[in-house]
Amino acid sequence: MSRKQNRVDMNLAAGFGVAGVKRFPPIGSVFNTLKEKSKLSLETNMTSGVGLIEQLSKLIDSQDTAYTVENSKPKVKRKALTVRSALRQIKVEGQPLRVKQACELIRNTQHDRVPSVALARRRTDADGHMSLVLDLDAEQIEGSTYAWAVMTCRKLENIRDETRKLRHMQRMQFLPPLNNVKHGQMPKLDVYERAVVNSELAELDARWAADAGSQALQEKLIREMLALARGIDRRVRVNLEAFGSRLYGLSTSASDFDLAMSIRVPQRNAEVGFMRFVRHFVVRLQRTRGFQRVVWLQHARVPIVKFVYRTSHGEHECDVSFNHGLGMAKSRMIHTYMRSDPRVRQVLMVLKEWAITRAISNQNAMNSFGVMLMGLTYLAQERVVPPLQLLTTNAMNTRGWKNLAALQQSREQISALYLSEQSEPIRCVQSGEQLPDWRVEGKNAYFLAKSVGWQSPNKQTVPELLFGLFRFYGCEFEPENHAVSLRLGSARIARANLHELKVQMPEMVLGRPQMWRENLRLLAVEDPFEPQVNCARSAQGEWVEGLLWEMRRAAAVLRSGANEGRVLSALFVPPTPSIYCDASVWASVYGRLFPTLQQSVNEHVFDPERDMTPETIIPIEELEAAQIKNTN
Repeated sequence: MSRKQNRVDMNLAAGFGVAGVKRFPPIGSVFNTLKEKSKLSLETNMTSGVGLIEQLSKLIDSQDTAYTVENSKPKVKRKALTVRSALRQIKVEGQPLRVKQACELIRNTQHDRVPSVALARRRTDADGHMSLVLDLDAEQIEGSTYAWAVMTCRKLENIRDETRKLRHMQRMQFLPPLNNVKHGQMPKLDVYERAVVNSELAELDARWAADAGSQALQEKLIREMLALARGIDRRVRVNLEAFGSRLYGLSTSASDFDLAMSIRVPQRNAEVGFMRFVRHFVVRLQRTRGFQRVVWLQHARVPIVKFVYRTSHGEHECDVSFNHGLGMAKSRMIHTYMRSDPRVRQVLMVLKEWAITRAISNQNAMNSFGVMLMGLTYLAQERVVPPLQLLTTNAMNTRGWKNLAALQQSREQISALYLSEQSEPIRCVQSGEQLPDWRVEGKNAYFLAKSVGWQSPNKQTVPELLFGLFRFYGCEFEPENHAVSLRLGSARIARANLHELKVQMPEMVLGRPQMWRENLRLLAVEDPFEPQVNCARSAQGEWVEGLLWEMRRAAAVLRSGANEGRVLSALFVPPTPSIYCDASVWASVYGRLFPTLQQSVNEHVFDPERDMTPETIIPIEELEAAQIKNTN
């Protein structure tokens, strides 16, 4: 194997898994699964190999003598015969075979999970007793007249089962790229479909709103924790409140409790006093009944304590972060966006449900905050909401939108905006007034906090907005060139113009597959208050390609209209192993990565023009329609 090939991740892995990078398999797994399948190709040697093994199995089974197999554990006796003698009695596809050809066919048709007929060498001891040694290194028996065929299964029926498995394994199937949704339109919903959508949104709204019991439990938890904290040192000012989805009202009753504790210690040795206070607080939690499995992540970017809060109603996962003012500011800004237009909460609610049920949102790639930033940025781009960080008024007219568009396309204006903290003040794109400078943890966390009176010029319905969102990111968005910036109100910002965003340009890495795992970050989602932070910094190239394909799938689902009494709910069909269990099906999806990888290792196992045929494309719409029907 070449040095280039060694750089490829050679682990064969299934494409399906729980939320995480396994949801979209590593490209090395895709490459190697296809490579293994090519060895079992039905068009080349698969038919011949299986036919040879089936005939060999019958011949071996008819033998009277069994031989000891030395390197089996424990030693067993198996029937066997020489390959040469077997070839005198059988033909494959009407053609005779040489020993070397037969050995190669047997070797190529074998698979670790499907043992049937194995190759072996003869060994004779000093007393003339003969035994067989299974060849783990097949290269040693190339064409040898001492090559023996050993039946490793006791029953001939097992051989037939295994050859059927081999035939199934060699099938080449691929996910449809779904690029055709780029030119599609969301059909107008009829009266029935609009009623279905309203019912689905009402059902989702009820699920994504914590009930009174959950709210009461949160208040009880906050009271108990404040009592513990304020009993440590009366000179320290402590406050505790919910943030994240619990603050802006997009959580279920079963959602984790995300809390933020602000701690103000006397100015003298404040940092030392802060760490001492948190340490005492953690000890108190560990010693207090009801607080279990307390873990302090003190080296995280923001110090966090994770624990389980146990009550008579069950166990509840909880996180408390310390002096995380920016987290609170981000949550309040999202809440303001949601209050500005009722469609915002509905779109984000569907997006969050979709990301969870499709196993997309996760801490190993990009969490729900990053997904929601993508959703809000699209809504700002479509003028459903205004760019709150660039306004002092929500009465935005044509002049304001024109100024915003000029800002989004100008490298100089963006640079001036981001450097304005040291030079010129930031000004409102509508009125030209100077924007307030709200400092939180040293960052400007200003946003227009009032949402009353905003009138969106966009009159699209929620399904139309969702279709546009999925189609835009799945088909029009160019992750290698564009960045998602809620602050600037666009997902078409040139990545090169965001000079503070700490992310390597993809063109510097795309041509070097050995660097993808550590350095390739196809997706750039700017943090609204920390412009140097990429909220998709953990998302690897395969995850981004898979995410954009999932966006296209969602657009295709919405375009097809009502299905078994569902419109939006059809988005939430969970991914099943029957469709995604084979890593190789993703070769057609990894369009930005796979050709480069094949060129790098100089081995081509997938050619879309050759391999993508109507017979090899997975009929995903039919399969998911059947899945929906079975769940009704």
